Amino acid sequence: MEISRRKMLLTGASAAAGIIGLSAVSGRAADEAKPMVAACGLSCTACPLMKAGKCKGCASGKEASAEMIEKKGCPVLKCAAAKKIEYCGTGCKMFTKCAKMIGRPYDKSYMAMIEKRLG
Repeated sequence: MEISRRKMLLTGASAAAGIIGLSAVSGRAADEAKPMVAACGLSCTACPLMKAGKCKGCASGKEASAEMIEKKGCPVLKCAAAKKIEYCGTGCKMFTKCAKMIGRPYDKSYMAMIEKRLG
């Protein structure tokens, strides 16, 4: 099924409005409804491990507890937490060259494209 760019943009705008609307919700409901983004930058809703039921979500490097880091066993999360950065793509200068990122979750060609665009 192909979706037009206009429809995709409108749908994306609606989703963004819904996320923005969540900021008005207070307390526990806002935390539960907040979209999860892992330290690698991947949205948990797009993660194949979460879709397969093998993960219940992740955290940024600054949000991850020692218990979560140990339980997940994710080298990317462990590294981000050690560097005290939220997300690898915005906090680490080695993002596009990181062996922990290439192949899981990002393809080598994608990282090469990002490196080229960053100059």
